[in-house]
Amino acid sequence: MAELMAVYRIMPEEPGAEESIKEALSKIKNASLKDVKIEPFAFGLNAVIAAFIMQEQEGLAEKLEEEIKSIENVSDVRLEHVSRI
Repeated sequence: MAELMAVYRIMPEEPGAEESIKEALSKIKNASLKDVKIEPFAFGLNAVIAAFIMQEQEGLAEKLEEEIKSIENVSDVRLEHVSRI
């Protein structure tokens, strides 16, 4: 079974929540966190860009997205890119 890299753009509800989101992302069990970056977005808000490695399995990317959405202080989650590795 192949592995996938999925990159998500995560928007915090308020400025300053990025570090707590990064910490929560490292505890996700459905995928392995590969990289996390903070990028300026607008008006003092930053986006958290997280790359995960996971097994290629139907519905796993959507399940991971739902798990990210359930993290405290997360306003929005978008799947930016998926590729086989």
